[in-house]
Amino acid sequence: MQLQTYTALTMADALRQVKAALGNDAVILHTRTYQRRIWLGLRSRGVVEITACRASDDRQRLPASSAGRAPFAVKRAQPQRLMETPAATSAVMLGLSQEVSGLKSVVMDLVRHSRTQAAADVPEDLRDCYGQLLQVHIAPEMAAQVVGALHQQLSPAQRQNPAVRAQALLACLQKLLTTSGPIVRSKENGPHVVALIGPTGVGKTTTIAKLAANLRLRQRRRVGLITIDTYRIAAVDQLRKYADIIGAPLRVVNRPQDLRQAVSAMTDCEFVLIDTAGRSPTDSLKLSELKLFLEAAEPDEVHLVLSATASQDCMEAAVSRFGEVRADKIIFTKLDEAVHIGEVLNIVHKLGRGISYVTTGQDVPDDIEVAQPAHLAQRLLNSSAASAREAI
Repeated sequence: MQLQTYTALTMADALRQVKAALGNDAVILHTRTYQRRIWLGLRSRGVVEITACRASDDRQRLPASSAGRAPFAVKRAQPQRLMETPAATSAVMLGLSQEVSGLKSVVMDLVRHSRTQAAADVPEDLRDCYGQLLQVHIAPEMAAQVVGALHQQLSPAQRQNPAVRAQALLACLQKLLTTSGPIVRSKENGPHVVALIGPTGVGKTTTIAKLAANLRLRQRRRVGLITIDTYRIAAVDQLRKYADIIGAPLRVVNRPQDLRQAVSAMTDCEFVLIDTAGRSPTDSLKLSELKLFLEAAEPDEVHLVLSATASQDCMEAAVSRFGEVRADKIIFTKLDEAVHIGEVLNIVHKLGRGISYVTTGQDVPDDIEVAQPAHLAQRLLNSSAASAREAI
């Protein structure tokens, strides 16, 4: 048996040497790693060593030495083919990992190149502000708009002052984060009707329970609840429990004409809140059905409910399709779960509607608040700072 030993800096390189010299059917008998001294022994470097032989040699007996022993003690009871060994598997995984890392590096380079091109017109002393906005997923065109406004507002000396620059950025974001204020009764006679619409899974039922509880328990207003979400029995049961707790009437309807009658039957209520079933933005039939319900109810306000954890693409699809039905205001849920909330600003700008409420947890009625530009802008910048700390 002719044993060959190959050394390299990585397992992958050592296996390549084995394959080149002995072929794919080579048998690995032993592997080890050790440190080799370099630079006059002052430094060391990891080295991988593989001992292998040809497959045909593996079937031959080891020649005896003068002492009657084999010159090499085979440590494997059943030597494995080159690509069947744990070492080969490790090398393959290492190679894949290196390729993925390489692709990731290429993608990051492309992203940085794209951002550099987009930031070509951004003043040098405001580049950090521009990067900060991109970091929280604010659209590049929106980030450029913000930085442009800062450039006009601040003198060169002010732009060099980090505290002044940060305060100006906060104020600029506040102006862009349009809010609509809370639900307010706008009529003297009859109930003020509010409908919540949106995609599935955004938390409409919990949100409507929070709104109803605050109106009933904290503002002492007469509130009625209607649900057309009969697709999910659990949603009806959940809303019924909340209605019982706050002492509000609840009606369950299945057809648009029934919804009109249910609203008319609650004339003694100051507010009527309508919970609708979640609709997929791609389901044109269900969206058309939702439109018929809203036309029958003739609500005073329609709030589009979106999850702050959704991707930009999902939000844009929802805004586009539900906007065709009707969307007067926006409620963002799960703000406490969102890693970045720059998408909130993008969507507000795209839809051209104000934010009425944001929710920050599951507790009813506490985890909901009227949207405030200052709070949203500060939360947005805080998420940017958190991202920067994680990157360190």
